[in-house]
Amino acid sequence: MKHVWMAALMLAACVETGKANTEWVLASVDGAAVDYTATLSFAETGRITGQAPCNRYFADVTRQGDSFKLGMIGATRMACLQIKGEAGYFQTLQGVDTLIESPARLTLSGAGHQMVFVPAAQSTL
Repeated sequence: MKHVWMAALMLAACVETGKANTEWVLASVDGAAVDYTATLSFAETGRITGQAPCNRYFADVTRQGDSFKLGMIGATRMACLQIKGEAGYFQTLQGVDTLIESPARLTLSGAGHQMVFVPAAQSTL
C-alpha cells in the first residue's frame, strides 16, 4: 500500500506547471496587444489563479509535457466596464491546450488562439 501512495505522490509532482511565485501578465492575444490587464499565476501544483479584466479567477490545471488542460474556471462576479473583454479572455483561456514556458515568456495556445504572457516584473502595464 505504501508503494501505491508513493507512486501517486510522484505522479502528482510530475504535473507541476509553471514557476511558483511568478505572476504572469497578458501581453497579447493572437499577436495583438491587449487594452486591459489580466494576470495568471500557478498558485500550487495543479491550480492557477489570476486577475481577469474585472474579476479574480481560479481553475484546476493538468499538464503533461507541453499538453495543458484547464478545468472549469471559477470567478468572482463583480461588474465593470471591461466585462466583454473578460468574457473573451475566459473563452480563449478555456480553449488552451498547449503551454510553452521560458524565463521571459509564457505562451498558451489552442482552439486557433495564442496568448502570450510576460512576468509581471517585466510588464509595462
